[in-house]
Amino acid sequence: MVKKLIKKIINSMGYNISKFNNEIKNINFDELLKEKIKNNPVIFDVGANSGQSIMKYKKIFQNPTIHSFEPIKKEFEFISTRFGNDKNIFLNNFALGDKAEFKELNVTAKSSNSSFIKIKEGTEWLDRRSKDKKTSPQKYSEVQKVKIETLDQYCRDKKIDKIDLLKIDTQGYEDKVLLGSQETINKNKVNVIIVEIMFDNVYEKYFSFSDIEKFIKPSDFRMVGIDLMNNNLFSGLVFFADVYYFNKKTYNL
Repeated sequence: MVKKLIKKIINSMGYNISKFNNEIKNINFDELLKEKIKNNPVIFDVGANSGQSIMKYKKIFQNPTIHSFEPIKKEFEFISTRFGNDKNIFLNNFALGDKAEFKELNVTAKSSNSSFIKIKEGTEWLDRRSKDKKTSPQKYSEVQKVKIETLDQYCRDKKIDKIDLLKIDTQGYEDKVLLGSQETINKNKVNVIIVEIMFDNVYEKYFSFSDIEKFIKPSDFRMVGIDLMNNNLFSGLVFFADVYYFNKKTYNL
């Protein structure tokens, strides 16, 4: 009776109690990356926003070389102020995609939600975000025309022949980034890929695993971990994950 009462109280606070299984070890993904990726890694941070990943990777790794891609003017100016004097960080004010072009980017009040993909109208998520930002229920604060290049062309221009970590967080444009990276990926030049996969209905486009894996599984990448935000489509406003793929040849998987 007492156990049930305690469990009920804890559940009401938003927590859950479950029996501990000592055969299961929860992975800290930062520690996993630190263990599996050598020092002085070359990192591609595609979708840098305000530099959150740059800061994280500088803490995880010794002497990382980071190539950062952020098309939003305001955010690029911010990370230029923060990291512009770091000789190991290369800041690029353009996006990566499947071809060289200029494209309209839908910039939201919270810039990390900005996307080339349109946000769906009339969703609870849009209503909630508008209230959070104290704005009317509008989808975008502005539309910017931004430059897009391919990762393959960037690597050719910069003579980069190895990427230890490729992180892609582009709010529904991840498949286009991977399509523009096929030469580099197919030539076994990438060791680890972390890609955000969105399953929810925030944008007019959502993904399944196959939408992403068709670009990397033929090149011997294997999913080794998944960091979920929510665990189903019907509970909460969002449902997405950062999915970790390792090169099977590099890691003998």
